[in-house]
Amino acid sequence: MTTAATVATAPQAAAATNVALNKPASGSASCVPEESPAKAVNGSVTGGNTDKWCSAAATKYLQVDLGAPTTIARFVVRHAGAGGEGQDLNTRAFTIQTSTNGTTWTTTTSVTNNTADVSTHDIAATSARYVRLTITQAEQQSSGTARIYEFEVFDADGQQPSGNLALNRPATGSTPCAASEGPEKAVNGSVSGGLSDKWCSSAATRFLQVDLQAGRTVGGAIIRHAGAGGEEGNTSSFTIQTSTDGTNFTTVATATGNTANVTRHTWSQRNARYVRLNVNDATARIYEFEVYLDPPPIGGDPGTCHPDAPPTVTDYVAEHTPLMTRVSCNADAAVYFDPALLALPPSQTAWAIPFVAEVWRHYRETYGSCAVNRPLPAPIGPNCTRFGYPKPLIAFFHEGRYHGGTVVNRFDEFAGFRNTIDVGDDGWSVNNATLRDVITHEECHIVEGASQGVHESPAYGEIWGDSKWAEICQYDFYRKSGRTDDAKRVFNQYMNNRDDLPQGARQAAWFRDWFYPLYQETGSTMAFMDRFFGLLNQHFPKRQENDNRNLIYTRRMNAGEFVHFMSGAVGRDLSGMAQQAFNSGFNRAQFDQARAAFPGITY
Repeated sequence: MTTAATVATAPQAAAATNVALNKPASGSASCVPEESPAKAVNGSVTGGNTDKWCSAAATKYLQVDLGAPTTIARFVVRHAGAGGEGQDLNTRAFTIQTSTNGTTWTTTTSVTNNTADVSTHDIAATSARYVRLTITQAEQQSSGTARIYEFEVFDADGQQPSGNLALNRPATGSTPCAASEGPEKAVNGSVSGGLSDKWCSSAATRFLQVDLQAGRTVGGAIIRHAGAGGEEGNTSSFTIQTSTDGTNFTTVATATGNTANVTRHTWSQRNARYVRLNVNDATARIYEFEVYLDPPPIGGDPGTCHPDAPPTVTDYVAEHTPLMTRVSCNADAAVYFDPALLALPPSQTAWAIPFVAEVWRHYRETYGSCAVNRPLPAPIGPNCTRFGYPKPLIAFFHEGRYHGGTVVNRFDEFAGFRNTIDVGDDGWSVNNATLRDVITHEECHIVEGASQGVHESPAYGEIWGDSKWAEICQYDFYRKSGRTDDAKRVFNQYMNNRDDLPQGARQAAWFRDWFYPLYQETGSTMAFMDRFFGLLNQHFPKRQENDNRNLIYTRRMNAGEFVHFMSGAVGRDLSGMAQQAFNSGFNRAQFDQARAAFPGITY
């Protein structure tokens, strides 16, 4: 197996996220201390009858601070029945309000006749930092006692427009060079209308500002400079800023020394209504300023096929040779079938195409940080690109041969520096759970083999084999994507798995005694693994490869180093837990040596 790494971007909206999860919560007096407001935002309803917020106060309310203004569009309330209590105790009547300042409130949802265990409430996308649930009838027959097992607030990512969010939105800016070269020309979707089809300004302070007309989640931009319109003088130095109110701006991207006609910029996704481009050159010439949830790769427009995904290509993975035909392609993923798979009824194979892209989008956003930005040149770089960029995932699928899965990645020259999974099976039925597991497993390999812009996985093989970490990676995807049956299936399977890993261990229960407890401890998210990969990038030995265009880890790690790096990722000493989980596979002397060798990792 060759491990993997970085791929394409989605101009489309991501799946909505519960932005209330583990955020600060307050409320009216609790029934008992262990039934505090925090229990309603801990992501769990299965912890028994105390895994809830409970209040019998005269005025019953629960309030969540999202931490920053966030565009939200849906609420899910999990009442008494969701936690196993009687349905007669489900909340009957309640309101949900939002606020940007915690003082002035707007009622968005009013319910008077609920009987369900779980109620879902969609609203028009609105920006809010605080959300309040007020209970007006706590039980079916009386005001009684409020019992809320979970209060979930979802962002509007699943509802906001796809593609270029700045297209034809109101634009303002510094004084234009000519009346025909106003700010609106930079958001009209065109670069081919001649030399006046641009925003131009030679004012003392040169800026272009776009009003997205609603709070949006933004994560990047594409700028088409003078050369994109056929002129000389591409913008050399500039910054991009975002704002929720049009007054207070935060710089999210900075560029100096640019010579390219078209530039692409990404940052950690954030809520914004206004996006501003500040130009430091004497004259600004911008043919188009585009804003995205995630910008598409340069060379492909939103929703279109990336130019590095040709209509047909010979399979280059593991000495396979079939001619593969592209059956689907967008900025996220390109899916190819071999001749035998093409011969099957489309209704039998259609499920696999969107599934590949959905898995990839989830992994790309979950493991998308960059701990260190390293100055390495293109085309394999540049630097520590956010995971999943800049090319689409390539998926080669086979019918009746090459059973199982294999991957190559963006650091492999023979693969054209493409992240690729190669999967074969029989039948390709939507009911084939093994196929779903293989696809998700292989995409997990790409994460471990090239996250943080560094090639290889120091934990692969001697530590977690092939690959114990993929179990929690898969489980998280199934759980977060709403595939409850798959999540339960792999949970039960992995809880019973035993492996003689790390080397020297005897029947270690990786999922039961290591990954799943850490997953729960850190809020049922994979942020701890994203931090683990980031710490590897920062501290573990590396060398340059591919003509010094990227970094590769120089060796595998030992169990003591693994536990030390994981301790840094979680934020506490895990050596005792490792002794219990890995028995004779854990060597405390190695752990102590790792602490001395990598003092920059603290916990």
